[in-house]
Amino acid sequence: MKRLRSIADRPPPLHRVAGNLALDFANTISWRGTDQEADHLRDAEGMLAWARDAGLVGVDFSPNARQRAVLADDGRRLRNAIDQVGAAIADGDEPPALGLGVIHDVAARTFTAALLTGSPATIEFTHGDRILGPLAWAAVDLLRGDELDRLKRCPQHDCHWLFIDRTKNRSRRWCEMATCGNRAKMQSRR
Repeated sequence: MKRLRSIADRPPPLHRVAGNLALDFANTISWRGTDQEADHLRDAEGMLAWARDAGLVGVDFSPNARQRAVLADDGRRLRNAIDQVGAAIADGDEPPALGLGVIHDVAARTFTAALLTGSPATIEFTHGDRILGPLAWAAVDLLRGDELDRLKRCPQHDCHWLFIDRTKNRSRRWCEMATCGNRAKMQSRR
């Protein structure tokens, strides 16, 4: 049985190792499938803490209770879609239409109220979309970009985080050598 964590023992902020904001967002579950599994976004407070740590919003960003509930629900839905689509692509499979649809819908909804300014253009999302807008558009940019063939998934059985392999010879194997890579090497020596 998985141990439930309280806000007092919330996991520390995550390292962002994926090389893409949307993938880092998808990587907000640690120790997948173990009794130590930690969902860093299980509630609105977790979502806000992650967004602040990622630089999407400042400490002054304070949505009301209804906005927090929507943010938590829509955020988890978007995270799951990014993870499903990214995992399929990393495994060489066709991305699921349902996951692509969620990314599309969030990107479209957040863009309708956003401002497009400057040159080069930047998208300024409105108050309620300052977290989900950049995440959905980071996913769209990844899916449209030239690094999609470098998308990989950590093979460690309790991880499966997604990342962009930017090594010259495409040899990056783990999300982080210091964590999953070292654990895998230690396990193979046993």
